[in-house]
Amino acid sequence: MGLRQLHHFVTLVEQGSFARAAAALHLSQPALTRSIQALEADLGTLVDRSYGKVRPTAAGALVLERARRMLRESRELRRDLQLLDEVEIGEIRAGFGPFAASFLLDPVLEALVRRYPRLRIDVESADTTTMLRALEAERLDVFVGESRSLAQLGHLQIERLPALETGLFVRAAHPLAQQRDISLAALRDYPVAGPRLPAHIHQFFREAMLAASNGTAGDDSAGLLTVTCNDMHALRALMLAGDAVALVPVAMMADACAQGAAVPLRMRPRHDLRAQYGIVSLSGHTPSPATRAFVAQVHAALADYPAAGASAIPVR
Repeated sequence: MGLRQLHHFVTLVEQGSFARAAAALHLSQPALTRSIQALEADLGTLVDRSYGKVRPTAAGALVLERARRMLRESRELRRDLQLLDEVEIGEIRAGFGPFAASFLLDPVLEALVRRYPRLRIDVESADTTTMLRALEAERLDVFVGESRSLAQLGHLQIERLPALETGLFVRAAHPLAQQRDISLAALRDYPVAGPRLPAHIHQFFREAMLAASNGTAGDDSAGLLTVTCNDMHALRALMLAGDAVALVPVAMMADACAQGAAVPLRMRPRHDLRAQYGIVSLSGHTPSPATRAFVAQVHAALADYPAAGASAIPVR
């Protein structure tokens, strides 16, 4: 029994006669008959020829179901092997925004290298504006970044990802750690560290800080952040080492919070905002096999990160 014989059998049942099946398979009818006879010698009688139209016997019906499954899996295997070859001789130039890089870059890069050891990979982490320029100049094939500010750009293809929750975190021994109903104005007494923010988020925090100060604050042009850094791990380390407040993704703080090293600030009012992230590429460009492999690994890595808890402050 081989896949070729099973293919002949499935075609015979679907066509209903040896003549039509032989024509569909581009075989002579005697050759098809010999193939079916060889299969029946191995598995038993599979077709009933007594009604003028070929019909599967009870055993044939069972073999038919399994044969279709085996042939489908064979096609999928061939396609996957072809994709593997195409990916491994290819190249991917990908970017990650600061938030996405903090918890996606490591698992995505590790998975790509493990699955496609010959794939050439060039990865960078930068803010959305920088990555957009690189994409438009075709120095990047794709990037994962904040997408709300890009939504109106018709030359981009954006695959929306689940909203990314971020929060304001402090070390467990921070003076604000045990307080409730903390206002944004209270953060003025401490360094507040985060990544370079898109213009609409910067403006939101600027206005929120002004409102929290009842309009009496002196210079709010800097907004919320006093320390700007696109390395989320550096921000996390800064927060754990002193009294800085860090604006970082909730996903990367799960371990520190579980270990009692850090806590999310309980703010009031609660600003229910989330980062709209997406996989961004140039519209009209057919993605390469390497790009498709990259996108698949992004989705696989995201599946490992549950949604953030209610104690976090999402940022959009």
